[in-house]
Amino acid sequence: MNADTEPTGAVQLVSDPWDTELISSLLSGLSPPLTAHPRCTTWQCNIPNITPKMTISMGKQSLRVDCVLGEGAFATVYQATNPVTLEKMVLKVQKPANPWEFYINTQLDARLQPDTRQLFSSMHSAHLFHNGSVLLGELHSYGTLLNAVNMYKTLSDKVMPQPLVMYFTICILHTVEQLHSVHVVHADIKPDNFLLGERYRPNGAFITAPISLQVTGWTECQR
Repeated sequence: MNADTEPTGAVQLVSDPWDTELISSLLSGLSPPLTAHPRCTTWQCNIPNITPKMTISMGKQSLRVDCVLGEGAFATVYQATNPVTLEKMVLKVQKPANPWEFYINTQLDARLQPDTRQLFSSMHSAHLFHNGSVLLGELHSYGTLLNAVNMYKTLSDKVMPQPLVMYFTICILHTVEQLHSVHVVHADIKPDNFLLGERYRPNGAFITAPISLQVTGWTECQR
């Protein structure tokens, strides 16, 4: 499908938001360029070999790769630990490179208030290589909504309790509504893109198992 856009009043309709040439064109038109972002590093080499139980250097950080959290067609996600601070994080290795995902995260940083920004996954930094990219991000320690649904399938009732289903439904609708309010559309909403974890409130209370949306969306590029 072509990536041509059709004007409709003040709005342009994108025929194929996944088109790689369109995305490259939009990113190349950014001013300042994405590569000038302080948390984005460009490397003049290929992605180093990354496997569990090894230690790698990413910029000024040394990270121990703990284990594989998940694998997809275009990315492998690892859990990694900073051996100095003991902070655990996600290491997302993408082939080919996907700078658009990091761009979307920078747009959420800029467009959302902090209390709303926490509804979405956060990337600490991006490393762009010749043959791919590595994103360092926030670790959500309780898996995904899909994991939770599958867990209930192993129990006697086989289904998630209705009040919990209603709770997660409200969370999902609210999260997507906030995304749309800043003109970002998520292009891949599914249960395994909703992450579960803990949030810390200023009053000292933990919010147990809130939902956070992993963002790989579509937005207006700011030229």
